[in-house]
Amino acid sequence: MATQYDVIVIGGGLSGAQCAADLKSKGVNVLLIEARDRFGGRTESIKVEDYWFDLGGQWMGGTHNILKKVCNELRIESFPQYDEGNHILELNNKHTLYKGNISTLNTDYNLEGLESTIAIIDKMAEELDASKPYDHPRAKEWDNITLANWIRDNVKGSDAVKILNWFCKVCLAGEPTEISFLWYLLFIKAAGGYGVLADIRGGAQQDRLIGGSQQISERLVRERVGNFLLNCKVVGIHQDNAGVTVLIEGGQRFRAKFVANTIPPALAGRIDYKPALPASRDSLTQRMPMGSVIKTIVIYDEPFWRRDGFSAEALSEHGPIFICYDDSSHDDKANAIVGFIAGQDAREWSEKTPEVRKQAVLECYARWFGPRALKPKYYLEKDWKTDEFARGAYLAFAQPGTLTACGKSLREPVGRMHFAGTETATQWIGYMEGALESGLRCSKELQSRLQQDQQSYNSKL
Repeated sequence: MATQYDVIVIGGGLSGAQCAADLKSKGVNVLLIEARDRFGGRTESIKVEDYWFDLGGQWMGGTHNILKKVCNELRIESFPQYDEGNHILELNNKHTLYKGNISTLNTDYNLEGLESTIAIIDKMAEELDASKPYDHPRAKEWDNITLANWIRDNVKGSDAVKILNWFCKVCLAGEPTEISFLWYLLFIKAAGGYGVLADIRGGAQQDRLIGGSQQISERLVRERVGNFLLNCKVVGIHQDNAGVTVLIEGGQRFRAKFVANTIPPALAGRIDYKPALPASRDSLTQRMPMGSVIKTIVIYDEPFWRRDGFSAEALSEHGPIFICYDDSSHDDKANAIVGFIAGQDAREWSEKTPEVRKQAVLECYARWFGPRALKPKYYLEKDWKTDEFARGAYLAFAQPGTLTACGKSLREPVGRMHFAGTETATQWIGYMEGALESGLRCSKELQSRLQQDQQSYNSKL
């Protein structure tokens, strides 16, 4: 007879690692199962010479309080994201310089209506209850249109439209034509406003972690959970009145009272369920595709952009890089620029060879920072759409009509199966903070279920 666990956690990313670690700290007999040969999920760090670079999630925002707490407990140090000097905004085949945060753009472009539009969006987002956005009086109205529909009907300035479209692509890795306006508002609500999402100082990109972000999941699982399996792809979750059987590709089976399913909806939908998922949950897994992003890191011998007065922060509508930042190490001994290709552009560039992408990225940087950008020391990239166990990044997004039709199924348990993952968060959806928050919430739910089970058992004695 196989070991009976209290809880099996599926997925060793931040949400699964946090959930399992919290359960273990409460005395729960837990097993964590991960399909990859590593922990971290959509965080992935790679070592180049003596320094770690993040191919996945990497920033700790000013209000990422759970992430700060976990890092403090694990003694993982952070350092400020470099943003000194001139930033670049490229629109209409020309670029201009600005300083400070993105949310306070001061340029000579035609940004008519941008500030007032952001204020309107923030106000609508603030009205939502992040735990049940589908209950808002205007939820169906907002959910039945795309962000592109709303922008078309409400924004006048052509350059303001481009900035809003750019923001969607950069933050959600999807196109405004694909994303429900209600989901967009929820995303903003969960972060605390448009400005916080866009900015470095006081915003989502405020700090970075020495040693990379993947170490958080690695250390949570190895140091606090202990009981785990790697290289084990879950292919089935079969429930009965007494518990849950988790089936692994290759034939292994594991038994538990409850399951925490922490993988994204689109991936969770590929698992075989018995009994079958409720219609609402099954529909949700088909209507929340993953975003599309290619993350690039170019490492140089020297930070030539800094010496020329640039921060390495650039925003562009032309691409292939739509946003980039200085990605140098905390001691400035490893000098790099991190850039993103997102949305439909990522899908198109994914069809090209790595060498073609590399050349296009270098030419982008040369356009902004000069010809020295054409001579890197190393070039790294991660196309998240090609990752078998992610199928995209940074997060999944809801298509029009999804939240009001089946949004309750994001967090609603199915029998003995509970759900976590950054998409299920109510704070900082799509970020490391959201993943950790969801893991803690799922752990509390499962602790309550275990207590109820024990009380029911005791009452029968």
